Amino acid sequence: MESRLQNLTTENSLLRGEIEKLNKLCQSRPTSDCNLTPTDVSTKTSYADAIAKNSQQTVIVKPKDQEQPINKTKSDILSKINPVESSLNIGKVKNLKEGSVLLGCDDVSKFKQLSETNKLYNDYDIKVVKTLRPRIRIAGISDSVDENNILKYLVKQNEIIFDKDSEYKLLIKFSKIKNNEDRFQVLVEVDVSTYKRALSLGHCLIGLDGCSIYSGIGVSRCFQCNGFNHSSSKCNKELSCPKCSDKHKIQDCKAENLCCGNCFNLKRDGKSQDIDTNHAAWDYNSCHAYNLAVNKIKQDVFGLPI
Repeated sequence: MESRLQNLTTENSLLRGEIEKLNKLCQSRPTSDCNLTPTDVSTKTSYADAIAKNSQQTVIVKPKDQEQPINKTKSDILSKINPVESSLNIGKVKNLKEGSVLLGCDDVSKFKQLSETNKLYNDYDIKVVKTLRPRIRIAGISDSVDENNILKYLVKQNEIIFDKDSEYKLLIKFSKIKNNEDRFQVLVEVDVSTYKRALSLGHCLIGLDGCSIYSGIGVSRCFQCNGFNHSSSKCNKELSCPKCSDKHKIQDCKAENLCCGNCFNLKRDGKSQDIDTNHAAWDYNSCHAYNLAVNKIKQDVFGLPI
């Protein structure tokens, strides 16, 4: 027993000696050796920043001869505009109908200028596509907040979301929230990076009100045909009941079974046989056609599905 205790004491002394040596070694080493320079730490670009940097302006080149093959269009573009020497940085190409080509580039005004100089306009119509911007919906604002100061409160009180490079525009001022008439919501158009930060955080402060942030990306539904992205005042399609998809107004509907006309059309056209049509056109949680339309908008906004 005594010999074992003596061995443990000896080992303990040896360990103490090694620890003292290590301490002296660390104290003698310059502290700068232990400091990491910025190059030592790998920086990871966020998803939102990557999309923002890759976002490009879009232009459609459409041949005046609608029977022209797509390869002829591409060949003519390359013969008139060199994508490398022109510094347009063409980063997106998509084939469209009737021989048209969609191009994503850094400067569409320069593309149009080169097209005019090189006489590409003679055989083609060139159209700049309006860039869509994401939107956020902010809900929970009380009437104590002056609606004219909404943007000032939003930007200055939420610097974790809005930085010096943020772009924003108030689209819809106060609108009442269903089932809560004491609270209001606003719709704000922002840039991609700000949109991502806002949805990631999910809340903000406006005045003295803690508010929730939701995605404001959506599509409108026509009350005439129940189709998307147009209003009934501009609709030339047949009347369709949003409850049963028959050709009558909803107030005249006597159907017991629900049928979404938009999902029914998708299923009829063979785009998917697994689509559920047993819901009303206004039931967006169940509507496959509506979600497809929303995803299409998101693709146009972000350049890729999210």
